[in-house]
Amino acid sequence: MSTPGPYDPAVGDHPIPHRYGTADTLGAANEITAPKVEAAARLITRGLRYQLGQVLEASSPTQMWRYWKHSLLVDRAVPGRYLGRNQQSFLEESVAGALHSGTHLDGLGHIGIGPLTYNGYAYADIISSEGLTKLGIESVPPIFTRGLLLDIPNALGLPELSAEYEITAGDIEKAIVLQQVRPGPGDVVLIHTGWGRLWGTDNSRYARSEPGIEMSAAALLTEQRVAVIGADNWAVEVVYADPGDILFPVHQHCITKFGCYLLENVRTEELARDKVWEFCCVILPIRLKGASASMVSPVGLT
Repeated sequence: MSTPGPYDPAVGDHPIPHRYGTADTLGAANEITAPKVEAAARLITRGLRYQLGQVLEASSPTQMWRYWKHSLLVDRAVPGRYLGRNQQSFLEESVAGALHSGTHLDGLGHIGIGPLTYNGYAYADIISSEGLTKLGIESVPPIFTRGLLLDIPNALGLPELSAEYEITAGDIEKAIVLQQVRPGPGDVVLIHTGWGRLWGTDNSRYARSEPGIEMSAAALLTEQRVAVIGADNWAVEVVYADPGDILFPVHQHCITKFGCYLLENVRTEELARDKVWEFCCVILPIRLKGASASMVSPVGLT
């Protein structure tokens, strides 16, 4: 397996392949077939549930301009403002913020290489004032498939990975051999780095940089045609405090070139603690028309 390099205009563009046909809009979700769903359901033998989503609040770690604000509407919970003879009281709320907040699934329109995004669609042709006209998150089917956790610190004999640690294809293979699980078509592969322990405890460090997969690891997983790659960090891939002029090449490789979805800010500590390497994984994107992502609350079932 050759390791792909990032897009570099000085060298030349990497062609965007059409793995699922020139008109496809689902990407690697195509790999989650009916037999794959049935096999995933058979992994549920103990009735245990693992909550894989982080708790999102206004103080949660964010990047760039992203923010999250939740406001309760309390008018009808105030004495004297109840409704009807039966004194009905209630709460509602409004929210404002970025869909790429908290635990979320990156859609196929999220990342591009220059003017083109997944499957060679031109941004100029699929962007409207109301969102994406193709590749919107509303088209992503329910993800119900086999999940795998690859515990990279465990494979390397470490308690956790350090900031900016580059997880290579070799590291992935070590975890595969040690845990005796091998990724395959349609799988959700979660990468445990130990970085998730900083969520809510040291948000500035969590958001500044992170350990994550680099290009050879990404290529290994997309070669296996996995549907989703997730991690207990905010970008799945390694992020440097001083990133230089190559930005998020793993996103371009996975999403733009191969339609592999990325699941960010995943809670993996309990799976790693219990050495749950294989499980049924359920991810249900909110059907937000034209959106480039959806916040999700994924679950691991065993």
